Amino acid sequence: MSIKEPKGALAGVRVIDLTHAYNGPFCTMHLADHGAEVIKIEKPLVGDMTREWPPIKNGESGYFGNLNRNKKSVTLDIKQERDKAIFKELVKTADVVVDNFRPGTMSRLGLGYEVLVELNPRIIMAESSGFGQYGPLKDRPAYDVIAQSMGGICSITGYPDGLPIKVGPAIADNYTGTYLALGIILALYNREKTGRGQQVDVAMLDTVFSVLENAIPVYAVTGETLGRTGYVDPATSPYDLFECQDGHLVIACANNNTFNRLCKLMNKANLIEHPDYCSNDKRCENRSQLTKIIAAWTITKSKDEIEPLLVAEGVPVASILNIAQAANHPQIIAREMLVEIEHPVIGPTKYQGVPIKLSKTPGAVCSPAPLLGQHTAEVLLSLGISPINNQDFSEQKVI
Repeated sequence: MSIKEPKGALAGVRVIDLTHAYNGPFCTMHLADHGAEVIKIEKPLVGDMTREWPPIKNGESGYFGNLNRNKKSVTLDIKQERDKAIFKELVKTADVVVDNFRPGTMSRLGLGYEVLVELNPRIIMAESSGFGQYGPLKDRPAYDVIAQSMGGICSITGYPDGLPIKVGPAIADNYTGTYLALGIILALYNREKTGRGQQVDVAMLDTVFSVLENAIPVYAVTGETLGRTGYVDPATSPYDLFECQDGHLVIACANNNTFNRLCKLMNKANLIEHPDYCSNDKRCENRSQLTKIIAAWTITKSKDEIEPLLVAEGVPVASILNIAQAANHPQIIAREMLVEIEHPVIGPTKYQGVPIKLSKTPGAVCSPAPLLGQHTAEVLLSLGISPINNQDFSEQKVI
């Protein structure tokens, strides 16, 4: 089955994808969703490690499927000279090469940037890793939890009296993948002006450190080190989790207008001009007392009573939804953030949709993740190489 390519903003861009696991495939997923031809290079018979990650249905991984939709799979072992030669032919036709190996791996294989740029001066080589292509820790291995821990995220996640906690989803991976995709777009744009490609280097630790938000300004300005605050945002108040008769919801008032509306709904208009609560900085100083006042109101009502009241007055509020509730929320459905597509082995399956909405060149989930080696013959033939005669690719079960 030939892939159905989306006609998105990156149509005509060819990406050679050597990535595996999460952050690299997350990067190339963004590119593929917006029309790039992403040729995923996988080791024969083995493939990306996430092909074995649950959930598994009919022998196929749902985890792999979500990250690798819209891509083509070609099986090559670039440690072997024959396959390395084929890879080099692919590079001559490509715009971007992406990998998330440890730094230096591509150079040790004889496929570093200095080699690729000789083959194709316009090539962009984009690499993600735990600690980047240089620095004292560049050779250390890393996973998401390593980057979250070293980058400071775990130290500010959780409640003050609890243990440090990592953020649930692998944010070091998905932020790194998104930054890598952004770096590729920047390099493509620059190439339009200069005609030359360049290297893109994104590190998971850098990524985590870059999204610490107010923790770094607080440290830089005051010298203080923020700790864990639960749902609280140290820069605004009220901004917290509140208990109702039937569960919990969050209320966030980042300015006087929304706070004033909340006060009127609670029949606490006297708080608006109160010296302890009349401005955001005062509310932050007296957060504990203010939180108790609001909590005494929310506990007397259900979530279904409170949420419509606050929404009607423009006060930011949300119930805590579980995954099933979020997936079936009318807003998620309206924005096509969960889409169904037919997989040749799994059958009908759902993938997360495309979060970047473009009005003229929209991205799309057009094709399911490829079977291992599904497009080897197609891509080799496009290079003028016969896969049948090329040292029996069929023996590797790649076609």
